[in-house]
Order: sequence, then C-alpha cells, then structure tokens
Amino acid sequence: MVGQKIKWGWTDVILSIIALVPVIAALLFYDRLPARMAVHFGLNGQPNGYQDKFSFVVIIGLLTLVLPLLIKVLQQIDPRRENYTKFRGAFEWIRLAVTIFLSGIFGVDIAYNLGVSLNFQMITSIGIGLLFIVIGNYLGQVRSNYFIGIRTPWTLAHDEVWRRTHRLAGPLWMIAGLVNIASAFLPKMWTLWVSGIMIGCVVSVPILYSYLAFRKLQG
Repeated sequence: MVGQKIKWGWTDVILSIIALVPVIAALLFYDRLPARMAVHFGLNGQPNGYQDKFSFVVIIGLLTLVLPLLIKVLQQIDPRRENYTKFRGAFEWIRLAVTIFLSGIFGVDIAYNLGVSLNFQMITSIGIGLLFIVIGNYLGQVRSNYFIGIRTPWTLAHDEVWRRTHRLAGPLWMIAGLVNIASAFLPKMWTLWVSGIMIGCVVSVPILYSYLAFRKLQG
C-alpha cells in the first residue's frame, strides 16, 4: 500500500450521506435553534452545559463529517498499513458504527434544542451500548496497527499479545454494551455509575491483560 492513492468507494459515499443528515438538519433549522444550545446534561436529566449555536454546529458538524474519512486517511501513514487488508470488513463496519453514533447524537441534540421532548441520557446510554456491541463484535478481527484497537506497548510489541488481548476485549465490549443498554432504564444516578464502570472495565481490563500476556510470553 506504500505510495498508493486512497481508494474512495460507495462505502465512503454512504458514510458521508449519514454524516450529512444532521448537518443539513442543523442548517435548515438554524434560525429556530437557541443562541445557547444545551450540550451537557446533569444527573437530573436537565441541561447544565451550554455552547454558542454557531460554534456547536460548526465544530460538531465538522467532527461528524471529517472523523470517518480521517480514520481511512490515517491508515495510509500507519507503519503497519499492510495489515488493514487483513481486516477490511471489520474496519468498514467500525467506521460505519462510529459515523452512525456521532450523527445520531448530533441529531438528538438538535432535536432537543428545538423543543422535542427526549430523554437525552437514556438515548446516549443506549447509543454507547450499541456502539460497544458493534465494535466488540469486530475487535477480534482487527490486526496490529497504530490507530484502531487496544494499542498498548505490549500489544504493539507482540502479535500474539495483540491477538489474545483482542479476543478477550471483543466479548468484554459486547457485554459492557448490553449492560449499558440495560442501565439506560434504571434511575439516572444508576445509569451514570453503571456507564462509568463499564467504560472503566473495557479500557482497564484489556490494558492489564495485555501486560500480563506479554509477561507470560516473555517467560
């Protein structure tokens, strides 16, 4: 892949359309959006953080549009770029999941600020859960690289450590996703605690496991 141009296809067109939907909605309803938009919500479900309308639409809109495409561009500068051909399908599904998640959260926030009655915290918890499930389903297929997956000094140093860590992380992320979805229907305080614990687990457990696996393989 060294020196090759990036090949753009129908997948990129579909991702761009998905990302454009909330951006177009924000532009169409821009005049109806409040000058200060609610962007963060407290334990009581009420907004406690606000952002200027223009900066919110521009920053979040660009993030939603650019990130899925940037992920594809970054593989070209990855020292292990040749490995992407080994998990092309998983790579595209993860990109799709991230795009849908970002577009969904952007769209829900726009709807809320337009006065639509929504339980933002519940929707966010369910969205994070679904994202975890999709990513977890494909983590085991991801091969060693510097941009996607559990990238620790130990997984990057040893392919077998990478393989074992991702075989553990995949089911862990899926379980965390299911728990996160279930927690969305609990009292708001419980939802926050459960989400925090799940995020902590999917981050810390694979990191610790990769270290232990590396130590074991090194004897």
